[in-house]
Amino acid sequence: MSTHEPSAGHSFIYSTEYEIGNNIISGKHDHNAPCAVCYTSTRSVKLMIPARTSCISSWTIEYKGYLMTNQYVHKNNKVYERVDENLESVDGSGASTNGAVIYFICTTCKWSTLSTLC
Repeated sequence: MSTHEPSAGHSFIYSTEYEIGNNIISGKHDHNAPCAVCYTSTRSVKLMIPARTSCISSWTIEYKGYLMTNQYVHKNNKVYERVDENLESVDGSGASTNGAVIYFICTTCKWSTLSTLC
C-alpha cells in the first residue's frame, strides 16, 4: 500500500473497527470487521425491517443481525451497516486504531412529536 498522501480526487480506505461498549457481544471491541460481498441469482429482492427478528408472511429469513453506524455525533452517520448476529473479526486485530469505527444503533424518541409510537 502506498504511504503517500492522497492527491485531489483520491482518498484512503480504512479498516472498520467495532466499537462495542456493552454486553451484547463480548470479545469483539476494537477488532476489525472483515468484508464480503455476495450475490445469488435466485434472489432478486431484499427487505430489511429494523426492530424485527422475523419476516412478514410469504418471505423467507435470509439474514439476522444488528444495525451499526458511525457515532451519532459524527457528521456522516448516514449509512447503516447490517452486521451478522454472529459477527466475525479479523484475527489479531484487537488494537484500537480508530481508522473507521461503527457502533450499535439505538432508538430514541427525543425529537419525535409522536411519543406514543416510541
